[in-house]
Amino acid sequence: MRRFTQFLAGRARGFACAFRGLFLLLATQRNARIHAVATVAVVMLGVVVGLSRMEWCLIIFACAGVWCAEALNTAVEFLGDAVTRDRHPLIGKAKDVAAGAVLVTAIAAVIVGVIVFGAHL
Repeated sequence: MRRFTQFLAGRARGFACAFRGLFLLLATQRNARIHAVATVAVVMLGVVVGLSRMEWCLIIFACAGVWCAEALNTAVEFLGDAVTRDRHPLIGKAKDVAAGAVLVTAIAAVIVGVIVFGAHL
């Protein structure tokens, strides 16, 4: 029983760290707040137009992809800034690549949204 209790305590700590990370993302990143507004708008529109289960899956995956890319981009930025505040060409490249990943996922999410919602509007 003790091992199970320790297991649950470890999982609870892990979830607490994850939620702290999401709060930090929203508190420090303007683009994350923009994604939050867009996510709420997309969900509200989805409810209004009555998306099918498959359409919801597509929208959820598109939104989750953007959120994951934004979170990883922020993590790269935090790590780069922790290493040095001076301009370093490799850190700059890492940050640019991470930002590019956000751009690719955001464009893909917009395309998914146009395809899914276009049929309803």
